[in-house]
Amino acid sequence: MDRALTRIATRLVRHARPLLRANNAFLLTMTTNTRDEQAPLWTGFWDTRGALTPLPPAPRSGTAQRHFAALETAGVLLLSDLICRWPANAIPPVVGIFTDGGGVAFSSDYPSPLSSNWLAHHQAGLCPTTTLLPFRPNGAWARLIAPTMEPFIH
Repeated sequence: MDRALTRIATRLVRHARPLLRANNAFLLTMTTNTRDEQAPLWTGFWDTRGALTPLPPAPRSGTAQRHFAALETAGVLLLSDLICRWPANAIPPVVGIFTDGGGVAFSSDYPSPLSSNWLAHHQAGLCPTTTLLPFRPNGAWARLIAPTMEPFIH
């Protein structure tokens, strides 16, 4: 495993957990538009109804604000590092990572969690994931993906 990615992913998970709990969500996704450097990082949640909703605006102070800022910093670092690893002529227009508060992964086959049916494709085992930080065996991601789907550890 790549130690730099693991360190960043560990930081991301630490700050995602309280936000996942506070928003009653099972997955948090962070997505960036690789064609527009000015586009903001998009952060959203998959909630218990299976709906993808944007992260509410950052609180102005307190613990939640610190978690939000640290999460955003870790997400930008992680996505930037991943994008640099793609060949220049093969970088997808949108790339995202996701976490259940235990592990972190992305899918090079279906890189945008904002794509329609993204979650359904993963649940059906149609898209492999690249694990940056291993998911817990009893975590939300493990319960969502098809039992035959084996993630690739990076």
